[in-house]
Amino acid sequence: MNKALIIGSEGQDGKLLNLLLTSKGYEVWGIGRQITPHSKNYLSFDLATDNFSIIEDHIVKQKPSEIYYVAAFHQSSQEDNKAANFDFIERSIKVNQTGFIQIMEICRTHHTEAKIMYTSSSLIFSGSNNQVQNENTPHEPRCIYSVTKCAAMEAAKYYRSNYNLFVSIGIMYNHESVFRKDYFLSKKIINESKQLVENKVTSITIGDLSAQTDWGYAPDYVEAMWHILQLSIPDEYIISSGKTQKVKDWFEVLFKYLNKDWKQFVKEDPSFIIRKKPVLIGDNSKLLATGWKPKVNFEEMVIRMYNNNI
Repeated sequence: MNKALIIGSEGQDGKLLNLLLTSKGYEVWGIGRQITPHSKNYLSFDLATDNFSIIEDHIVKQKPSEIYYVAAFHQSSQEDNKAANFDFIERSIKVNQTGFIQIMEICRTHHTEAKIMYTSSSLIFSGSNNQVQNENTPHEPRCIYSVTKCAAMEAAKYYRSNYNLFVSIGIMYNHESVFRKDYFLSKKIINESKQLVENKVTSITIGDLSAQTDWGYAPDYVEAMWHILQLSIPDEYIISSGKTQKVKDWFEVLFKYLNKDWKQFVKEDPSFIIRKKPVLIGDNSKLLATGWKPKVNFEEMVIRMYNNNI
């Protein structure tokens, strides 16, 4: 039986990975800081403060064939408000960067057969002038989160080239599911639309209806992670939809489904905008060439989220 270790198992991607890998017959172990048991095998662990001997002992004993590092620390609002103190920066470095390096070092020392997936972010391209980004686009990070993601990617390449570890990187663009936390825009739209239907609110206010994002369906992206680890050679891959949708597209799809005119209920107020985000579009052609392709389009994703379906 294949064994998988998910580091960051309590987040959206961790939960979806657990479901996917379990369905494929894996024995799945999860590690998380505030873990909710969604697997019989899970460990509570803080990547920023706890002793990695706990994870080392587990890897030595269980010898997982695949390790997914989907843990991340990202509180961009603190940076936006100029409140990114050293504790915030230190935790970002430990969770996004050095924790991952420690996992690779454990594997280098004890378990070189493991295949490792590290999830990076489209935000590594935040300052890029390229309208569409691919795996060769120069990194232009603009926040501590993306800086640490870039550093972790360089460390992955180092361990791959110097120690022949199988370490692949998924550069993740925005991906949504029912497991998204409520503070994400997608979940705000879904939740407030439900409140509107239930007559709990009379309108919905959005900062910029014309804002564009490369949105995809998280279960498809998680399957891409698994797919990448089944390839014979480790590498970096953009995981994206390859196109953008506007915020208003969420309302057009959703309110058509609800048989309502979204323009009667949705208001735009620029004062709600915390920061202007760059428009990032991922060129996923390299990954598509390996045989992966998304199964759920934007419209179906919106309806699934509204109906709380995975």
